[in-house]
Amino acid sequence: MNADSAMKEVVKLTQDLVRIKSVNPPGDELPAAELLAERLKSYGMDVEVVNVAKNRANVVATLRGRGDSSFMFNGHLDVVPIGESAAWERDPFCGDIVDGKVFGRGSSDMKGGVAAAAVAAALIASSGRPLRGDLVITAVSGEETDSIGARHYVEHNSLEGLEGIIIPESTDLDMVVAAKGTVWLELTTFGKTAHSTQPHVGVNAVEHMMALLGEVKDAWNSMHYEKDPYLSPPTINIATISGGVKTNSIPDRCVATVDFRPVPSQTHASILREVQERIAALSRSIPNFRAEVRVINERQPVSTDLNSDLIRKTMELGPPILGKKEMIPFGVNFFTDAAIFATKSRVPMLVLGPGEYDLRRNIYLGHQPNEYVRIENLERATRFFYEISRAMLQQ
Repeated sequence: MNADSAMKEVVKLTQDLVRIKSVNPPGDELPAAELLAERLKSYGMDVEVVNVAKNRANVVATLRGRGDSSFMFNGHLDVVPIGESAAWERDPFCGDIVDGKVFGRGSSDMKGGVAAAAVAAALIASSGRPLRGDLVITAVSGEETDSIGARHYVEHNSLEGLEGIIIPESTDLDMVVAAKGTVWLELTTFGKTAHSTQPHVGVNAVEHMMALLGEVKDAWNSMHYEKDPYLSPPTINIATISGGVKTNSIPDRCVATVDFRPVPSQTHASILREVQERIAALSRSIPNFRAEVRVINERQPVSTDLNSDLIRKTMELGPPILGKKEMIPFGVNFFTDAAIFATKSRVPMLVLGPGEYDLRRNIYLGHQPNEYVRIENLERATRFFYEISRAMLQQ
């Protein structure tokens, strides 16, 4: 494959992937995985399709090198629901090219990025130049919900010798080196039902939840953290609350969910411990107070040292290829599957892809109607992924 055919192929592969409806939930990524696997095989890579659930799969493709080290691109095959179809100007899964853009759900987030990484690997394979380590492409299921694919991969594969991971999520070719973590807690308070005219007979679970949420917020605001150079301060969102069955009854149960977004200096264990300590204190101070806490979602904060080989080489190679004056490091508040890899290894990770996301103004195109990826960005990403792979793996 030469450079000209590669530029055509990355557009074609993006279109083909967009036309497969891998909407999550439920996911149904297997058809997209099978298509990508066949294409990667045709590029000369060793490919495995790994089933992780019914009609859901990961793709693991490897271009073998001479040593024990490796370099990885990791992307996801699932896309979010289309939302209100009337808001789309064309079929959400059309893959049409209009005004130099490929349109369709997942074009930006992140099938275009997956295609660019795959075609870059094809260019490496066709060059015939020896690699000192393996080039690995992983395309996984479920990133948009529970990261089932990434979790399956890290549970069943060693990350030993892995020198870096690029995740080609939507960044408009900018360089993301840090991301906040995520901790979602479900809080439940328990009371005793009674008629609303006899509140002294019952125990009001909603009132107890109000007290608990006040303590949780106070605990969060008093927690120590170190300011991160690329991330805004940590945040808390009291997201949902539900309790009681009718207006004239004392509620005997109340459930709330809270979304914490910590920075790398904060640990999830310390957040959970602080909440548990506040529950214990309320149990001592409020008669009949009883509550439980459960973690329902979490992603580790991610931060990569600017002195790592991956970031240094990106800052050196990136500007002329990606059309930037310089590569400026950014942090983001959203999570990627980098958080799953971070649970097992401190491998340097970079989030950089062709999809639309203006990090300077925090304007994100993904998850919206009329999603698209610019062909120019697909081509630039492919060229950069090729060059960074050579720089990381070729002798």
